[in-house]
Amino acid sequence: MMINTAYILIPALPFAAFLIIALSGRTLGEMSHRLAIPAVSTSFILSVLACVDVYQNGARSIPLYTLIKAGNLTVEAGLYIDAITVLILLLVTGVSSLVHVFSSRYMQADPRYARFFAVIALFTSAMIMLVMGANLLMLFICWEIMGLCSYLLISHWARRPSACDAATKVFLVNAIADVGLVFGIYLTWATFGTLDIQAVLSAAPNYADQTVNLLGFLGLNLQVPILSVIALLLFMGPIGKSAQIPLHVWLPFAMEAPTPVSALIHAATMVKAGVYLLIRMGPLYLLAPTIMTVVAIIGGLTALFAAVVALTQFDVKRILAYSTISQLGFMVLACGVGAYGAAIFHLLTHGAMKSFLFLSAGSALQSLGGAHHGEHDEHGEASRSGVSRQHVPLYIGALMMALIPPLIIFWGPYEQLWALSHVVQARVVFWILGLATVFFTAFYLFQGVMEVFKSPGRIDWTTRFRSGVMKPQLFSASLLLGLIPMTAGLAAFLILTWSGLHAFIAPALPGATADPAIHLPSGWSPMSLIPGIAVAIAGWATAFYFHSVPAHSSASWSDRKKTLYVFFLNQGYFDQVYEAMVIRPYLRLASWLWQTFDVRLIDGPSTRAVNASFNAATGLSKVIAFEKADAQRVSYALMILLGILMLLLVLAEEIEIYLLG
Repeated sequence: MMINTAYILIPALPFAAFLIIALSGRTLGEMSHRLAIPAVSTSFILSVLACVDVYQNGARSIPLYTLIKAGNLTVEAGLYIDAITVLILLLVTGVSSLVHVFSSRYMQADPRYARFFAVIALFTSAMIMLVMGANLLMLFICWEIMGLCSYLLISHWARRPSACDAATKVFLVNAIADVGLVFGIYLTWATFGTLDIQAVLSAAPNYADQTVNLLGFLGLNLQVPILSVIALLLFMGPIGKSAQIPLHVWLPFAMEAPTPVSALIHAATMVKAGVYLLIRMGPLYLLAPTIMTVVAIIGGLTALFAAVVALTQFDVKRILAYSTISQLGFMVLACGVGAYGAAIFHLLTHGAMKSFLFLSAGSALQSLGGAHHGEHDEHGEASRSGVSRQHVPLYIGALMMALIPPLIIFWGPYEQLWALSHVVQARVVFWILGLATVFFTAFYLFQGVMEVFKSPGRIDWTTRFRSGVMKPQLFSASLLLGLIPMTAGLAAFLILTWSGLHAFIAPALPGATADPAIHLPSGWSPMSLIPGIAVAIAGWATAFYFHSVPAHSSASWSDRKKTLYVFFLNQGYFDQVYEAMVIRPYLRLASWLWQTFDVRLIDGPSTRAVNASFNAATGLSKVIAFEKADAQRVSYALMILLGILMLLLVLAEEIEIYLLG
């Protein structure tokens, strides 16, 4: 009983903080954080204890009370806690605790200080309850509460028109996606007769052959598997909440919120809710392979498109926003190929990294504010790229760093996370993404080293270091005694983490088998490292070639590059297309409806009738010699009396039936 109470307190404490601050915000004022921070921090401690309990005793289901009982619909409010739940709880409560502490300083002297802490406490509580909820109705309620909180937080500085516009855009885009989610939840209940997630997943295989006629209302016949329809409708929610193409346009505008809110939305709440829904409903999606392909395609396109857009942006927060969209695309892609273990690992690591980046971006920008990005030689021209013997240590150092990613990615335990659900597509996509990641990482590592250490970069280590200051050297004592052991320790830590994570989450994933032993997947051998190392060397060699051999592109190719650059610089013109094809036509239609029905058909006759009544009452009062003020009061009273008489005439039949009955 005490354990169940501890689980209930995880979402209850932030919610209690929200209620107290909201009801007594004026009294608490800038002391509000002293209530919110302990509440969320205690939830984090309880989440750690919950993780230990689930690791030792397995999943736990806690019924609470009957939420709805109407006809055939019975919804029992309850909690379901398994490995997936507790891992995401650690992320949500941990990052939220840091955000609350950071906000206590960042939001000082803000006139809406108490309101801010009340809303982020509710935001955190809603995400916790969404993860712990045992049925789809609880999930949807918390889903919508987070949407409301995002609107309130993004428009926190409401005096800025851009913040209000951004909040409206975020709310509307997510509302459009939520329509599909609502229909998916309704169809789930109509099919399974329950909204309990575990009951739905257990019964799903029995409905694998059932179909539904999508065009029956038109008298046509188009039979589609019912599970595919449910999976597609449910996927509409993650498309909006997790910012997938084509509804990704809201996330960059969420940057109008204060920095702590950006960290909370991008790292721990909201955008992670869509990925969680895909992971939680994984057994259902495995029974709808066509929809899994759709999920994988949308995730892959989002990851690629957003990554390229991020390379063309200048604003740091916008770069981080598109980086988040890209990483969310990778998570959705992993879910689409059945690699739910890799999706969970990516979700957790990305949340931790992104929260650090958002909370530290301001300090980093301030410290680098005076740094220059390019220098010129004594002739006033930028130094040309070329192969120099003095830069050989930099070349070899970049190659050594480029060889680290394949050693980590293609070591057995990480691949094991991808192949955990025994879906063939997951292994194929793992190799494609892994090799592509290694190639581009090697490429950009080389470019980064040259940018930082070679003129016209920030530091020319051959001339700009004072005497006695350490310069980059190959096989130096600091490298051998520092970098290599740290890298080896990090690799060992990751390998143990991945293997332990595999054993922990396996019972909660569809198609996976629990195996507490830490071992390499069957068929793995050290030879698997060779392709990854070869691709890393190829990426380094490609970067070296472009660095040493100046490119001479044709005029037509230069024009194409400029066109592509402008296309991605403008984020693919998604916002402009929506403006031209959706927003403006909708506003024109709304204006026409207003002018036609509201002004001409409704306001016109009713206004004339009201004015006539007012004039008649005013004239009558003048006839009987009332003063002007009394005349107005009499006219208002007569108008109210006239309205009551009209209402009684409308309800006369119902009143007569009631009196006679």
